[in-house]
Amino acid sequence: MINFMMWSDLLQNMQEIRQKLDAEMEVLKNLKNGKDTEPDSFKEHFQKMRLFSITQVPLRRRTLARIFKPNQYYLLYGSLAPEVFCPEKARVGTVGDGGKWVCNPWKVPRDSVMFSLGLNNYIGFEVEWQQMTNNSNVLYGFDAAEQNPDTKKTYSNIRGTSRKATIAEASNPSRHTYTIEDLAIISNISDIEILKIDIEGAELTCLIPFLRKYQVCQIYLELHGGAPEHVHLLNRIAHLGYRLFSYEINGYSMSACEYSFIHDKCIDKYGGMPIANYLDFRV
Repeated sequence: MINFMMWSDLLQNMQEIRQKLDAEMEVLKNLKNGKDTEPDSFKEHFQKMRLFSITQVPLRRRTLARIFKPNQYYLLYGSLAPEVFCPEKARVGTVGDGGKWVCNPWKVPRDSVMFSLGLNNYIGFEVEWQQMTNNSNVLYGFDAAEQNPDTKKTYSNIRGTSRKATIAEASNPSRHTYTIEDLAIISNISDIEILKIDIEGAELTCLIPFLRKYQVCQIYLELHGGAPEHVHLLNRIAHLGYRLFSYEINGYSMSACEYSFIHDKCIDKYGGMPIANYLDFRV
């Protein structure tokens, strides 16, 4: 026979279980409706991280500014950090050389333009990008060598047009050399949403003149050279309003690194969150 005390304890336990079940059901209901159960939690933690990152800016800038030797990659890569947080960052191209870290490709505008400089008969990035975005972009690909028939066919099937072109500081059509700006003019393109670059060192001299005239939203750049050359170009890109959101050192060589940038004016558009700017400093 259950006495009063036992009955009281039983009721209390049942009430606690009921409260826990109700709380869990509320969490499940909120998740189903797409609601954040702790709306201020992430923002509060992100703000702490952002403020802490801002305190690191002076040291990052001082360290980068004192890189003068080609082999000082330990200072270069040890100083880098994302300037923008992209919650939906993805590596397109999956594994190996040729893949790029991108910020929320699912938000790329329909029928916007992607310029790919340097194909080398490897278009895995473009194929995967178009698959995941339902062929959202119109692609223009350029390479110093003519692409093989299979590459051209596949590229055409994913809304792409390829052309033989070596990127240079000045155009000479008889030698198939072009500035990036002239390639845009020849292609009758005034707006470029995505710029993907792997041009084996030509980026050091050919990229900035183009970016001064064309504002793109995202840049995926493989940069080659000594540590000071990396710092110099990163600094110049940052001066033009581009913020680093990812980087990946090339597994074959310390002198090559994949950098991903997003322009200040496109951060909200792609769901990014600014952290701290340190690459835009006086050299």
